[in-house]
Amino acid sequence: MNYKKAELLIDGKNYELPIITGTDGRQGIDISSLYKSTGLVSLDPGLFNTAIGHSKVSRRVPEKGELFYRGYDIEELVFNSTFVETSYLLIYGDLPNKQELEDFSKRLSKHSMIHEDMLNLFDGFPGKANPLAALSVMVTSLSSYYPDDYEENLDKGVDQVTRLLAKIRTIAAFTHRHSEGHPFVYPLDKLPYCTNFLHMLHSIPAEGVYTVPDEFEKLLNKLWILYADHEQNVSVTTVQIIGSTKANLFASIAAGIAAQWGSREGGRPVAAVELLEDIQRSKLDAVSYFERFKSGEKELHSNGFGQKAYDTISPRARVARKVFLDFYKNRKLDPIEELAMQVDNFIWKDDYFVSKMLYPNLEFYSGIMFHTLGIPKELFTSMQVIGRLPGWMAHWRELRKKGENSKVRPRQIYVGENSRKYIPISSRV
Repeated sequence: MNYKKAELLIDGKNYELPIITGTDGRQGIDISSLYKSTGLVSLDPGLFNTAIGHSKVSRRVPEKGELFYRGYDIEELVFNSTFVETSYLLIYGDLPNKQELEDFSKRLSKHSMIHEDMLNLFDGFPGKANPLAALSVMVTSLSSYYPDDYEENLDKGVDQVTRLLAKIRTIAAFTHRHSEGHPFVYPLDKLPYCTNFLHMLHSIPAEGVYTVPDEFEKLLNKLWILYADHEQNVSVTTVQIIGSTKANLFASIAAGIAAQWGSREGGRPVAAVELLEDIQRSKLDAVSYFERFKSGEKELHSNGFGQKAYDTISPRARVARKVFLDFYKNRKLDPIEELAMQVDNFIWKDDYFVSKMLYPNLEFYSGIMFHTLGIPKELFTSMQVIGRLPGWMAHWRELRKKGENSKVRPRQIYVGENSRKYIPISSRV
């Protein structure tokens, strides 16, 4: 990387700050010495103008609507790779060769089971508990079942990565089956990663193994690749902050799962499907329904439209739409899918929504496709978690490999009372 200098003038005194240039040409001012040199801190609510470190995992190009994983355009990966292969790429930095991919896949199958004692933990959750609550608790509990990996050695920690990626789908499927009062269905080593998840979710023991259609296997691979990483988002930052304390992988990822709880970070595919259900209840067609937003009669609150992270069409939305249109072009559509097609056709041609960049986004398309895969709405955010896990682990691993000693410790600008004297309660008004 090339280094230039920026000058900061404070009270007539000049301070030089390095300008860091990334491999993509983007630049940032290094203010790591700001407080020590000037006694001042920077104020950036929301950290929208702050880079918290260097990374090689993924990069966005907002003005062009591009997203790359380790240098590969996501569109190439979605239409040519698999979720397991893309996971390997994100975690280890390069695409695997044939033997590496085979070995990685075998390890994921080997570690897909969870300890039998963990099954008792599910009984502690009410039947309709939020799946994220169970998912985060179960991930944290893995530290108890693998105490040898509760350490700070990266070489041993690599196996944590394999274990967690293997078990997360099992935990998610078991969480849903428990909430429905259905018996657990164990993973099968012979099944591919995505097929195994759908098998555990949908198989009925009395009827035998659920046969996952090939097109469902391919579709789920594509959707999880689209979610695999999105640069420095809230959940990634959460994982990094917890990881900076040298917390183990399980604890760090559990924090990332908790970050998905908020509607600004997770749960948006649910809103997209609920909007379609609202159209059904309104008895209006898609065009008439959305005309109400244009007239101001109704506000568009759904998280299924627009993407603030880009200056143009989001690459994830663009690719998701291609997947969406290709998948449904020769299928018999149910009412929700039919409505989704109407909404898509209307929004992309309407000047009002186009001018405001309110295109259907990844969450809109993934919500519909999760619906088609038989995923219940309450499990949509867990589906996002599984998809995002490789990126979270890649960032956690990258942080550990850097060997940085400091934990993340932001500062603040205090605006409260400075010095107050304690008044006994008997004297307070």
